[in-house]
Amino acid sequence: MKELIAYNLVPLLGSIIMLLFIVQNPGLTRYKRFFFSVTIGIFLMELLFRNADHITSGYETYTARRALYSAIGYCTRPLIVYSLIATDLNLRDSLTRKKFLLLGIPLFITALGAFSVFFTDKVYYFREPNNFVGGPLYWLNNVALISYFLVLAIMAVRDFKVGHITHAGMIISALILMVIAVVAELFDFHPFLCESIIVLALLEYMLFFQNEENMDEQKRLSHEAMIDGLTGLYNRAAYNKLEQTYAGIQNAKIGLLVLDVDRFKMINDTYGHDMGDGVLKRVANILTVTFRATDYVIRYGGDEFVVVITDLSDDLAYVVERKVESINTLLENTISEMPKTSVSAGLAFSDNGLTKELFKNADAALYHTKSTTRRNCTIYRAELEGNKPAD
Repeated sequence: MKELIAYNLVPLLGSIIMLLFIVQNPGLTRYKRFFFSVTIGIFLMELLFRNADHITSGYETYTARRALYSAIGYCTRPLIVYSLIATDLNLRDSLTRKKFLLLGIPLFITALGAFSVFFTDKVYYFREPNNFVGGPLYWLNNVALISYFLVLAIMAVRDFKVGHITHAGMIISALILMVIAVVAELFDFHPFLCESIIVLALLEYMLFFQNEENMDEQKRLSHEAMIDGLTGLYNRAAYNKLEQTYAGIQNAKIGLLVLDVDRFKMINDTYGHDMGDGVLKRVANILTVTFRATDYVIRYGGDEFVVVITDLSDDLAYVVERKVESINTLLENTISEMPKTSVSAGLAFSDNGLTKELFKNADAALYHTKSTTRRNCTIYRAELEGNKPAD
């Protein structure tokens, strides 16, 4: 009994740690939580039947119970790997789900081979007094395990190709541990050693996903910190980050368009702040559809918007002027009870990236527009310095 407890100590402790991992990680997606729980359940079932097989192997004669324990044991090992593969797949996608179901065929073949002991001796059989002996088709018991090892290897190669090095490394290391477990069992190194190694592989898998979930959460929070809550555009923090990225880069041609909603204070005072928020959302939507996906549309603050243009063309100034005209045309065509409005804009260019000087120049051009014609776009020139904005 003491020997049996010693054999099971590491696998059981590992199972407890894995269960605690699931319970203590609320950030784990429901999908991964489900499949990790299934994997642990299968592992515990395997451990149970391996123990039963180990105990009955000491009997003096062959028993049908041992044949059953053995057959189930052959099925649970590949079933663990099959469940692990599921954690890496998006089974909500119908095509992926069909491929995953096709991967169940090797498992079915292994099950046929394992349970064939009850009606044929072609796969394996028992020899007196109570020993396993492989038949000519014994390899059927390993079809699923070998197939799933190949699938894991293919997944690792795929991840290497697309640059997911960490994920590929995790799959390879888990695969190596599982192969070691199979070899340990094949050469009878130590009873239940393979279960202990499989626990290490499962723990590695889970710890990787815990780290991945934490990184995704950090990315999500970082992304949310860069998004304006009202309009859904990038905010000033995102602009500051862009400024750090592009500041002072030699020969980096940048165009900067600064826009301001005309008479926005009057809209707020007359119609209320809810209507003012509606106007800002409408302007944001129009800017998003007007400019390219490669341009950065930003709510800089209040009723001021910024568009950072990194892919410049020779006729950009003309194109931007036409875009501002188009924006104002759309704003004049009001929807619902929304008041008519317009935007004024200033455009400036730089050959040295996104500098503070560039913003100052675009702002000066905007001030010129506000103090003269409004609802227009002014391109920066040196003589515009010193203009004051008109509300």
